[in-house]
Amino acid sequence: MRCTAAAAPTGQPITDDHQQSFSRVAELYHNQDPSRLQTYRQRADELRNRFCVEHRQALVAALRPFLEEIHAPRSAMAQLERLANPDSVVVVAGQQAGLFTGPLYSLYKALSAIGLARRLEQELQRPVVPVFWIASEDHDWGEVDHAYVLDDQDGVRRLRIPEAPELHRMVHHFPLPQTAVAGVLRELEEVLPSGPWRTEVLAAVHDTWQPGDTLAVWFARLLYRMLGETGLVLLDPCLPGLRQLARGVWAAVLQQQGELAARLTERYRAVEARGYHPAVVFDPVNTTLFHVAAGRRYVLERTDDPNRLRVRGLGMERSVAEWVATAEADPTAFSSNVLLRPVVQDFLLPTVAFVGGPSEIAYHALAGAVFETLQRTMPPLVLRDRLTVFVPSVLRNMEKWGLSRDAVLSLSGLRDQGARAFGALDLDAACERMSAESRARWDAWAQSWAHLGPQVARLAETQVRREQAGIARTTAKAKFLLQQAHDVEVRQLRHIERWIWVDGHPQERRLCPLNLWAQHGLDWLRDLPLWGQYDRPGTHYYVDLA
Repeated sequence: MRCTAAAAPTGQPITDDHQQSFSRVAELYHNQDPSRLQTYRQRADELRNRFCVEHRQALVAALRPFLEEIHAPRSAMAQLERLANPDSVVVVAGQQAGLFTGPLYSLYKALSAIGLARRLEQELQRPVVPVFWIASEDHDWGEVDHAYVLDDQDGVRRLRIPEAPELHRMVHHFPLPQTAVAGVLRELEEVLPSGPWRTEVLAAVHDTWQPGDTLAVWFARLLYRMLGETGLVLLDPCLPGLRQLARGVWAAVLQQQGELAARLTERYRAVEARGYHPAVVFDPVNTTLFHVAAGRRYVLERTDDPNRLRVRGLGMERSVAEWVATAEADPTAFSSNVLLRPVVQDFLLPTVAFVGGPSEIAYHALAGAVFETLQRTMPPLVLRDRLTVFVPSVLRNMEKWGLSRDAVLSLSGLRDQGARAFGALDLDAACERMSAESRARWDAWAQSWAHLGPQVARLAETQVRREQAGIARTTAKAKFLLQQAHDVEVRQLRHIERWIWVDGHPQERRLCPLNLWAQHGLDWLRDLPLWGQYDRPGTHYYVDLA
């Protein structure tokens, strides 16, 4: 196995500057430079007195039953108990609870947090616990109900739970129907290619689901099966005990809506003034809170009266004082939006660092306004480790075709290589030439007979379209014949493309971990030495499984 590294853009300009030119955006990120050890030292010292013994004990007590329910490994249970230590701090990562753990980057986030926690524990000489925040509050079912798997013909298969909850229902409050789970497991058995670890994979996905489980619980158990004894503590923010610890956040946000609205408006302007596009759409009346009713959540919004707030879509309206009383009496009646969630995390956990993806780092620039309203400083943000894995069969095909890594990492370049090799580009050129000739011939005809009236030009245009459509159909058929004549070569190139560009998207953002697990196991992935190297910002790793 070989691992190489190179700086690579993330697709988020503000995140790229956060990684490569931090001084340009330091003010937006509270000067928390993630590439300097001193940043973490100072943050850890500040956290020492922020969390009282009672809070830490309540945190551990709230999480312990959940970890037992999801069959947490011994190392995770031991790490949980360390949270009661007043010197301990945490590294947090998180993700939505996707089917089969979702895209590979979910696993990469967890491993990045584990690696960073281990390194910081050595450098800070204090307990550092890795925590993974399962975003069970989310109610966008379409983002989590599916997973992408490659079949034995390199077909991209989108496996999906066929039954959905009603609108607005949170993942935490939707037990999966047993028939739906059975169906998606059958489909997985049908499409997952053979491999030395295939039996282990299928057993894991079956054994980790129990009737009555939500997708969040299934996600948690399966993630633990993948990670083993790595000491990661999984957290579901909807646990009633954690909601009790968060009730002060709800009250503070409700009571400071005027200041929060002003700060958010100014922060959006500041981000745009620096030439960046805000990562979250601006909603001028959004309080950053959801109201939760019967497991469904609805935006809580401001009204023209600064003393009254309204539930969007329900029409329910109450005074701020009444909402604050609700928060005190029943903190499970509220949920945070994407800009408030980092602050809730900061109130619950002694967060020395947050590991996030490119979009998460981008929207933290906006969340800074929420931190400031509640008199907090955001933690340093570490970009999760980004990987592209080249399996042996892909490497062999690359060698046959003489393809470099750079050529493969460009989707258009990879496709052009195949088209050029098979003569498809010559067919395209011939198609363009014949189309141009058709246009020129009928334009000349229309000019010659223009004296007959305007309908002549329309007749000519109709004929051009008819001929060009015929040329396009003929070219497509010729390409199909070309592919049949080069079947082996087409399959070789398609194999490369489907592994590196799954369904036209980067591997880590589309493919779920099951293909890699079934064919190569996961020990090699857990043991990679690259995880959590905060002093290598903006790095993308390329792993050759030779």
